[in-house]
This record gives sequence, C-alpha cells and structure tokens, in this order.
Amino acid sequence: MTTAEVPDQPMLTENTHTDVCVVGAGIAGMSTAILTREGKSVVVLDDDPIGGGQTARTTAHLSNVLTYRYYKLEQMQGEEGTKLVAQSHTTAINT
Repeated sequence: MTTAEVPDQPMLTENTHTDVCVVGAGIAGMSTAILTREGKSVVVLDDDPIGGGQTARTTAHLSNVLTYRYYKLEQMQGEEGTKLVAQSHTTAINT
C-alpha cells in the first residue's frame, strides 16, 4: 500500500450515460467492469483510488471462512440458511 503507484483518474464532473455502472474500483468491481465491457460502455465509480479499500488489504485468497462463524450464522439464519451460505461460497470458489 505504501509503494504502489496508482494513476490518478478523473472525477466525474458532469452527467454521463453508460450501459453499465460499476460501484467500487476494487478487484471485484474492476473484474466486473472488464468482464462486462465487450460491446458496452462502462463507468466505474469509487471515492477511493483504484485498488484501495479492502483490495489493498487482502491476499485475494478464496476461502469459506466468513466474518461470522458458522455456528453464529446458524443462530441468525437457521440450519438451511447456513447450508445455503456454505454451498454458495463453495460454488463461487469452485467456479
């Protein structure tokens, strides 16, 4: 974070029209912008530099470890809801 050189990007100073608007210039937002740009106009909005926020603080590993532990999720979402959470993360990782 202290040595990366991130190019300045222009601020949005007027109304614009676009096919796709991505909010967030982290790894997820920029990946989404790249994957959806073919044949479409794309605008990425963020109040921080590109790759700032959590992207600058992560190793980008894929994991089923979540903010809430599974026993806590089960208290909040029930057994079936927690299974769905675990399955969706596993599917995302495998994909």
